[in-house]
Amino acid sequence: MKYPRNPLIFIIIFSITIFNSMNVSADGGIDNWAQIKAIRNYLSENQFFENLDFSKEDSFQSSTVQEQIETGRAATQKALAQMSSYYAIESLGRHGLFIGTPGVILAGTALSFPAIAPFIGIAAAGMGSIGIIVVSSAAGQVYYTFKPPRLPEADLIIEYGAKRHLFDNATRTYIEQSLFYRFWQTEHPEQYDKLIKVMDKALRMPLYAKRLSYHPEIVTDRLHHFSSSLTERLQQFVFSEITYQRMKTKLDIHYPVYFQGEPGTGKTFAAKNIANAMGTNLATVTLDGASIEDIVGTSFDSLDAKPGRILEAMIANTDSIQGLNHHNQVLLIDEFDRLLVNDDKSSQDVIAFFLKILDPNHRFFYSPYLKAYVHLPDTIILAGNSDIQERSHQQAQLQAMSSRLDHIIFDGFSTDTKLEMALHHLIPKMEKSYQSIDESLEQFSLEASDLERIEQFIAEDNDPGLRSLEKFISWLFERKMHSLGLAEFKNAAGG
Repeated sequence: MKYPRNPLIFIIIFSITIFNSMNVSADGGIDNWAQIKAIRNYLSENQFFENLDFSKEDSFQSSTVQEQIETGRAATQKALAQMSSYYAIESLGRHGLFIGTPGVILAGTALSFPAIAPFIGIAAAGMGSIGIIVVSSAAGQVYYTFKPPRLPEADLIIEYGAKRHLFDNATRTYIEQSLFYRFWQTEHPEQYDKLIKVMDKALRMPLYAKRLSYHPEIVTDRLHHFSSSLTERLQQFVFSEITYQRMKTKLDIHYPVYFQGEPGTGKTFAAKNIANAMGTNLATVTLDGASIEDIVGTSFDSLDAKPGRILEAMIANTDSIQGLNHHNQVLLIDEFDRLLVNDDKSSQDVIAFFLKILDPNHRFFYSPYLKAYVHLPDTIILAGNSDIQERSHQQAQLQAMSSRLDHIIFDGFSTDTKLEMALHHLIPKMEKSYQSIDESLEQFSLEASDLERIEQFIAEDNDPGLRSLEKFISWLFERKMHSLGLAEFKNAAGG
């Protein structure tokens, strides 16, 4: 076997061999953690996010939000790859300086003072041993120049970079300085956990106003079980909300609406279909037993860290950090009248909070979890069982708000409507669920005698809503399933 005569070539080959042997992990791959740590520190030192300048281009400003994010995603991904390679390139430069500068000094000294040349030769030999180690490290940086390791948090970096222009300055500062850069500088596990959890919420928070469109057929088709007067009133409400959304100069008298009705009279069902008719999402917040901390959340650094019910509701329909969420959803505050029952400090704090955000000029709140202001929807529906106007007379601070609320009353369903909903909605839905248990239950359904019992129940039912009817039909299904289960058990025992 012939070895290369040029010692420099030999050293490079030997160094690459050492690099590969020293950086192989247990699973056979190259151990990148040292390089990842160095890249993170490099990104922090060079303020990576501040150097993203794709949003300054004229073509970017004229694009749609979706197009802007696609552009930003590609640009951030490219910038991250370049910065990871740049670190390796700069490292190569430092390695060359480490070897070259002392060599030049020793060579110059030997030429100037021939008498000490032998001693300089010994020093040069020592430097050669050190140089092998340095060259080995340099060989690793050559590899990383062309194939830099992917950071575990790369998806968060790319998605945040793509949406960065949609966040306000204060939120950007918090995300970059307190989350990304602090973790890159410390690499503390708790800081990484904070980065992952907070950014999961931040990247799904509402960031823009979606253009909504009115679909009146949804209201007509899906809410036809209500009385004609109620259906007409809901159509008018949807149309007025769409009109308000399109106003460039907003009115300052746009207050929430209050859906009043007994449980099961269709308030939530109507709110869901109103959102569908507007081409947006329904975000539902339930106030039963909620404190102000439950509503707005607490700081991630607190012992009882939580995002809060409003934020959770607003991001519920955006299932990944790659999604783009809009703030002009329909916000349903359910069981709002429960706040008026209790007179404790906790309820008073929640009431004071809602009195503020229900003002059309104050449709935002501060999230301690994100350390950011969250924009609330313009369309807010309050829902409750009791007459809020009557209850407001007992609390002076509610009287002004109650007088501004538009009330829509849900009286309940007629006997004929209940029967139609039972036959065409409630029963088929339950049948489908039971039939999905096993192939042997594909034909599972209620008997004719059960249908007669349902008709009799409806005729005698005093509940204006559907709750008692749903419970009765559910009981019939459970009863039949139980009888089938007993029969199969007896047959198995007899066999």
